[in-house]
Amino acid sequence: MQTFAEEKPTISGQLTRQSIAGKQEKNFSKLTKATNQEIDLSGIVKIDTAGLAWLLALFEFAEKKQIQISYSQPPIELVKLAKLSGVDKLLPISG
Repeated sequence: MQTFAEEKPTISGQLTRQSIAGKQEKNFSKLTKATNQEIDLSGIVKIDTAGLAWLLALFEFAEKKQIQISYSQPPIELVKLAKLSGVDKLLPISG
């Protein structure tokens, strides 16, 4: 899983239980460099419920640090999973 490119924050690759295990704090700390972030999700090739939970946890972490984030260009798989899980209204998706 690649996250938070220096120029424009992006999340790409697989966002699954296996790919995020033990990486939450390391990746979240990279977010603290700005007060507003739009994170591009177009590079996600696979996501499961653990990945969805990770995105929600990232949003919660940002709120606690008074950082506004939004997600852009989510893959259709993520949108469907969020709706199925009943959390689509909780994800800050822009555009």
